[in-house]
Amino acid sequence: MSELEVIHYVSAKMFFAVVCGAVIGVDRELTRAPAGFKTHILICVGSMLFTVGPSLGDPASTLPDEVGRVIAQIISGVGFLGAGAIMRSNSSHVIGLTTAAWIWFTAAVGILVGVGHGGSALFITSSLVAVIAGARQIERIIFKKVPYSAQRHLHAVDSHTPPQDNQGDHSKPKAS
Repeated sequence: MSELEVIHYVSAKMFFAVVCGAVIGVDRELTRAPAGFKTHILICVGSMLFTVGPSLGDPASTLPDEVGRVIAQIISGVGFLGAGAIMRSNSSHVIGLTTAAWIWFTAAVGILVGVGHGGSALFITSSLVAVIAGARQIERIIFKKVPYSAQRHLHAVDSHTPPQDNQGDHSKPKAS
């Protein structure tokens, strides 16, 4: 494949990957969640390029097993990226699971674009972003869950409270 043929082959896929990653990233930015606009575009485009890579030499000679192996490596590699987003805030509260899930989903969308289903990827991306936006509203109304952006604000306010000591508490004897 010549350079011009590669550009032609990849350009439509690139468009769909950028748009899908951007749709996810905008939603993440609007909710002030980690892994936002640029990150999701990069994950989606990167997954698409890795998926397309084996067929850039000669699409007719690319074996389905090659693409399958590449996809398996994307899935496990992105799993590590997502695992890095998961943290434990205290002994019982884990944060970052939704971010990790979005990272994995974004990679899956990039793979779907890479194998030639850009329109489906855009439909699935838009649908899932809408479903998750609805789920956020349900969490707020039914479960009284505080949005992530508000949790971060509350934590920042709490962390600026001066530490309290027991100097004014005379009920406990001081150790000598």
